[in-house]
Amino acid sequence: MDKESDLYGPVRDYLTGLGYEVKGEVKDCDVTALRDGELIVVELKRGFTLELIYQALDRQRVADGVYVAVPLPKRGYMSPRIPDMKSLCRRLELGLIFVGRTSRGIGQVDVVLHPKEASAPRPDRKRRLAVIREHESRTGSVNAGGVSRKKILTAYKEQALWVVRILRDSGPMRAEDVKKQGGPANTGVILGRNVLGWFDREPDPSAKRYLYRPNEKALAALLEYEDLL
Repeated sequence: MDKESDLYGPVRDYLTGLGYEVKGEVKDCDVTALRDGELIVVELKRGFTLELIYQALDRQRVADGVYVAVPLPKRGYMSPRIPDMKSLCRRLELGLIFVGRTSRGIGQVDVVLHPKEASAPRPDRKRRLAVIREHESRTGSVNAGGVSRKKILTAYKEQALWVVRILRDSGPMRAEDVKKQGGPANTGVILGRNVLGWFDREPDPSAKRYLYRPNEKALAALLEYEDLL
């Protein structure tokens, strides 16, 4: 496995097969999986490092169960490190996943340890709710866990790009008309606050409203995230 994101596909497919809805890069979590209110987090790393353990322990504050996923060591299950890795994860109530390759080069997931419900630290309900809301707000699993932060598509940015696409294809419109064209429920907020600086506005001669159009920055963003959308 050359990159952390190479681990994402096999882990996503494994969790999806168990009935979870899986998303990547949600609120700093590499992988989130949601099923019937149960939140699972998986942290991905190319090696079993102290940084990985720190991250996993932090995620216990928001998740019902946390796994760490790393490539299977080159010596496979003959590696002398594996018993120590399992022992540490067991003590810390973390799950352990090895991702290897089949003879056909397909990623293969082996769950060697499942997490216990963490007894400590105390759950952070506010952060947990933020993770679940962000997870549920996204329309699909467009982010691969473990990727560079440069092209992470948050729920808000996805909705804003949705508005940009409608305005680009249909021309300047009022916020309510964008919504009628299939824009998100918070179209008025996106255009009115213009947090990302993507929209220009001009008075609507026919009413006391504004017409909105996407600027060059918005069109560039739409092109940048086109592969994710």
